[in-house]
Amino acid sequence: MKLLLVSARCEKQIESAARYIAKNSVTQAEIFFNTFDKIKGIIESMPGIGTKHINGMRKIQLGKFKYMIYYREKKKNIIVLGIRHTSRGGTFGY
Repeated sequence: MKLLLVSARCEKQIESAARYIAKNSVTQAEIFFNTFDKIKGIIESMPGIGTKHINGMRKIQLGKFKYMIYYREKKKNIIVLGIRHTSRGGTFGY
């Protein structure tokens, strides 16, 4: 199993999204964090599970939330690059 790392940029995005969700429901924000941790474990054990994206990235839905997790598998580890809300236009440029 490869080591999964979360980029500093992604950590900030997760915190920002959770703060936004917590404005409506602290419980949902906690579920958001827990779901992110669960998906990280899935990616770590099965890195090929995500849909292929651009530049060797993969993406996977963050559970019931309208966010995608973007990550890249390297030789020795997996790097979670960031998250993006699915209602926003444009591409995830890494």
